[in-house]
Amino acid sequence: MARYQIVTLVDITRSQPSRDNTDTTLLGQQANFNSLLQAIGLRSNVEWLRDPKKHTGRLPEPASGKATHWIWEFDCERDQVFLQDGDPVYLLAHDLNHVPVIVDLENSEDIDPAAFQTQGDMINTWVTMI
Repeated sequence: MARYQIVTLVDITRSQPSRDNTDTTLLGQQANFNSLLQAIGLRSNVEWLRDPKKHTGRLPEPASGKATHWIWEFDCERDQVFLQDGDPVYLLAHDLNHVPVIVDLENSEDIDPAAFQTQGDMINTWVTMI
């Protein structure tokens, strides 16, 4: 199995609210996690041991600066499923770019436009193979 890590400024907390829960923060967090999971699932089935974890402070490589961020590690059933042109995460980064998200949850940075951004000047999500 191949293992990947996502670092994002988007709140992807797996809050798992109940069906009758009306807390917009919990619902938004779960919606963002679901969107991320569905985008990854376009190419591969996903397994993970731990839910995304919120961190505050310095961003890990390849990002830079300080901000509230979430780190999530997951496995895919097939090796090299996101490989293109020698980049082991190219297709995943491409698939995630511009996927809409819900903002103004527990993120500390302004997410504008309201989407995962993996390319360009306003990157808020980094994908690496580990």
